[in-house]
Amino acid sequence: MRIVQFLHGNALGGMEKFCLDLSNALSEEHEVMLLADPVFKHYCRENIVFIPLDIEKSRNNLGLLFSIYSQIKVFQADIIHAHKQNSIQILKRISPFLKVPYVATKHDTQKKKAFYGLKYVISISDETTKTINAENIYKINNGIPYIKPKKIILPDTFNIISVGGLRKVKGFDILIESMAKITFDFHLTIIGEGNERQNLERLIKTLDLEKKVSLLGFKDNVQDYLYSADLQVISSYSEGFSLAMVEGVFYSPVLVSTEVSGSKDILSDTLLYKQKNIVEKLNEVSQKYTIYKQVFHDIKIAYQKTLTIDHCMHEHLKVYNTMIDYESKKV
Repeated sequence: MRIVQFLHGNALGGMEKFCLDLSNALSEEHEVMLLADPVFKHYCRENIVFIPLDIEKSRNNLGLLFSIYSQIKVFQADIIHAHKQNSIQILKRISPFLKVPYVATKHDTQKKKAFYGLKYVISISDETTKTINAENIYKINNGIPYIKPKKIILPDTFNIISVGGLRKVKGFDILIESMAKITFDFHLTIIGEGNERQNLERLIKTLDLEKKVSLLGFKDNVQDYLYSADLQVISSYSEGFSLAMVEGVFYSPVLVSTEVSGSKDILSDTLLYKQKNIVEKLNEVSQKYTIYKQVFHDIKIAYQKTLTIDHCMHEHLKVYNTMIDYESKKV
């Protein structure tokens, strides 16, 4: 099968990482073309046909549209898979000329016009499905490639890790404010980068938490930090199906999360909390750590097999084949 993955963006967040992981997994057995910003090329396997995009150009730019159309046409794609709103809007313009079936993945729970009226959409969670208006919806949870973790040295205390882009939606400000009220000895490490860094640095200083909270920036060995810590915390206001949560299922000893999409699909009530109750939840975890560890261990056993990128890839192939079979019968 010849598969085009289309990613119109340049920030390495969860959606982008998933697209890259899926492309790499698919390329083991199929021909894959990835249309994406040049910044992502070094994340791709050599057998992927990588087509760099100038994403600064408007999605209405005729040169951009013709270039994308031509590349897909030459590749002789059987299926096209879009991962971002701009990608979908571009495909809507050129698909009548390509006559190749395409599917879009909805990675968040925000209602977006780009998804209205699409024939095929993949949803990553139950909450995401509720925001989709399409003829055919397929739910496939995100997955990750497993990497054997290594133990690393962290501060000699109760170590808490949180992973995500430094954006308001991740709720790191609430998490940091809560740490000033924690009653046990801890160290919080936040892994990720983003435009909220200065605000978060200012907050840490204001609360006199410089020795207790670290903004570590982007790391390519997140699994080692999760594996070596005592607790992973997701403090987001909104998620689609968090890759940080999936990473936690494989690597973290204990994970607690706000009641966001994805987490509600996988985690038990014991491991969920409301943002206003974060201090109480963290204090309880520290006091009943053995119990929480066992509860999360049961989650890990239940979901590790279905949250791998290989499982996810095969679920996508089922959708691709369904689409191709349906479209071929119409001819």
